[in-house]
Amino acid sequence: MKVFILLTAIVVTLNLGLATWDIQAGDPGTLPPNELGQIMILEYHLIGYPEGRWCRTPENFRKDLELLYENGYYPIPLQDLLSGEIKAPVGKTPFVITFDDSSAGQFRYLKKGDRLEIDPQSGVGVMEQFKKEHPDFPVTATFYVLPGTGKSRLFGQEEYIQEKLNFLAQNGYEIGNHSYGHENLGKVDDTAVQKQLALAVQAIQKYLPGYQVRSFALPFGVHPKNRMLAREGEYQGFKYRHNSVMLVGSGPVPSPYSAEFNPYQLERIQAGDTPWGPKSVVERYRKNPSLRFVSDGDPLKITVSQELQGKLSRNLSRKFQVVVSNNKSN
Repeated sequence: MKVFILLTAIVVTLNLGLATWDIQAGDPGTLPPNELGQIMILEYHLIGYPEGRWCRTPENFRKDLELLYENGYYPIPLQDLLSGEIKAPVGKTPFVITFDDSSAGQFRYLKKGDRLEIDPQSGVGVMEQFKKEHPDFPVTATFYVLPGTGKSRLFGQEEYIQEKLNFLAQNGYEIGNHSYGHENLGKVDDTAVQKQLALAVQAIQKYLPGYQVRSFALPFGVHPKNRMLAREGEYQGFKYRHNSVMLVGSGPVPSPYSAEFNPYQLERIQAGDTPWGPKSVVERYRKNPSLRFVSDGDPLKITVSQELQGKLSRNLSRKFQVVVSNNKSN
């Protein structure tokens, strides 16, 4: 109770002093909780050279992480976003990282004598090093893999597939479905859709028996004609079920507590130095902080302003404590 009273006092102080509060400074430490704000799901493809529309260099990937770290953002697993149990510290803005296509640059091993080392220039290498340097920033990601296509078959090093999938599963990363062979699911019949998705899960479970593949990213961002098949289906007696479906672009998603949140229609922010990339979104939130989700620090409590409480999803009180503050969005 004392903590809540103190938080309310801080919120009231901010409101009373709004005329002199320097929003342009964008200091995340001054932002009151706003758990109906927007959240970024970042979308990466190739990690390598040269920088391009679908490729981010290792240096620029690290630069993205530094930008987010320095501006009060906090990485969370996709499944925490979906469950609503967001474990971001108070004052931080959660975000999610995803990778499509399981290309070699996302996760590469180097042979050093009798040992395998993660290539520091690969996506996983950059994230692991960043975590070591910033233990208060637990970087994680969901990898939407392709088990049945040439160079992108499960990160491109056939001899190390087992080691890579083991590492991801054991170190807080998620392995998601991106279909078996990157088929355009809008151009095939229902049986072919289910075959693509079921075979992908089967292939992953060949290496990780019993692993639950819970999330799916649409190849080319195209839905199957029967959209329900992106959620669940069956092929030759093998069933699959997803709790979320990722699009290709191109904006942030509503709070998981919002009535507008749809786990089967999740937009993403494609990485890159573009007018729609993560840097531009961070700048937009810096200028208009009321847009961004700001955590209250308690994964089982939802703090919202009085003026926004009507946008809450129904039945949240069954799982969460809902706290209505007297802070007003700007």
